[in-house]
Amino acid sequence: MKVNLGSLDRITRVAAGSVLLVLGLMLGGWLLLVALLGVALIVTSATGSCPIYAHYGLNSSPRR
Repeated sequence: MKVNLGSLDRITRVAAGSVLLVLGLMLGGWLLLVALLGVALIVTSATGSCPIYAHYGLNSSPRR
């Protein structure tokens, strides 16, 4: 997959994903879906590629 996430975007996704993951796991119940959203943010940050960005033609990575 093509990298379409910049450094700031990736850092923000890790931070937000971590918070959502912890909250979802701590509160449990139907909020486990929030934890899954957190995992998705962390995974897209780790790979540097966001399928939603790709679908809409967005790119926050620096131009080379």
